Amino acid sequence: MQGPRNAEKKVSVWSDGFIGNAAAAAFLDRAVGAGRLAHAVLFVGPERVGKATLARRFAASLLGVADPETHPDYFHVERERDAKTGKPHAGIVLEQVHALTGRLALGAMMNGWRVCVLDGAHLLNKESANALLKTLEEPHPKTALLLTAAATDQVMPTIRSRCQIVRLSRVPTAEIAAALVWRGAEPPQADLYARLSGGRPGAAIAYAEDPVSLDGMFAMREAILDMPAASIADRFAAIERAVPPKLPFQESVDRSRVWLDLAAELLRDAMLLRLGSGDRIVHVDVRDRLEAWTERLDPAVILVALGSSRRLVDANVSPRAALERLALAF
Repeated sequence: MQGPRNAEKKVSVWSDGFIGNAAAAAFLDRAVGAGRLAHAVLFVGPERVGKATLARRFAASLLGVADPETHPDYFHVERERDAKTGKPHAGIVLEQVHALTGRLALGAMMNGWRVCVLDGAHLLNKESANALLKTLEEPHPKTALLLTAAATDQVMPTIRSRCQIVRLSRVPTAEIAAALVWRGAEPPQADLYARLSGGRPGAAIAYAEDPVSLDGMFAMREAILDMPAASIADRFAAIERAVPPKLPFQESVDRSRVWLDLAAELLRDAMLLRLGSGDRIVHVDVRDRLEAWTERLDPAVILVALGSSRRLVDANVSPRAALERLALAF
């Protein structure tokens, strides 16, 4: 780590979990200073790269508080669970948007900014998106809507076209590792978790501080690495463990996306090893497994199957069926 003076400067940068993407944060500060902040900002980037964290930090800055949750003019919207069944809704529902727009129609309680973080703009369905449109088209003064999504093409064009896009990219391994050491991780573990995160600080923090998260990733990775040598029945059994039949549909979709992302990451590592670029792989702790894996795979076939499975999940086809399609390609 760097000396004490630099470490002190890092406290405000790393204490809330936002790591890297300093250019995106600086852009927002400049926009406010110049009076050119758009009334709606869409933060785009990989899952767990820090979109919602940056949005919350920016909200706190606009409101002049350390924690936006303490301010009466701060609003947070995300997908909720059904009060009776406990199952997650398929998306952000119409009632949530109506509640938000109703509150925004009232004056600010503190006579300053009103800020809403809408975490998951891709989860707006047609009805809820249309309900939000009027607020986007006729914004109230000193009102900022901060939305997040993994990619612009996941967001309805009517919403996307009315937002300023701020893109967050994957963060260098060294920067994530330094932040994890600052948070208390030992340097060797910090480096490993930073690598395993694939440039996503949120994932690295979870691996370092939540053993369940790390164990879950390891179990999923093991199942994927076992695919080429496993029988068809064993492959399908592994998929069933990853996405149990009784799991709510939306949770099945979410798990399937994580599974596909991890499979893509492992395939990338395998291809890098074939090209002699082993120093760039993410999953350094299973390099021997990956080298053996590459001997059994046809990367072109797996790549096509990955793309097909992603399209099926995006089209709301059975997530298990999408993963089984990929399992057969192994």
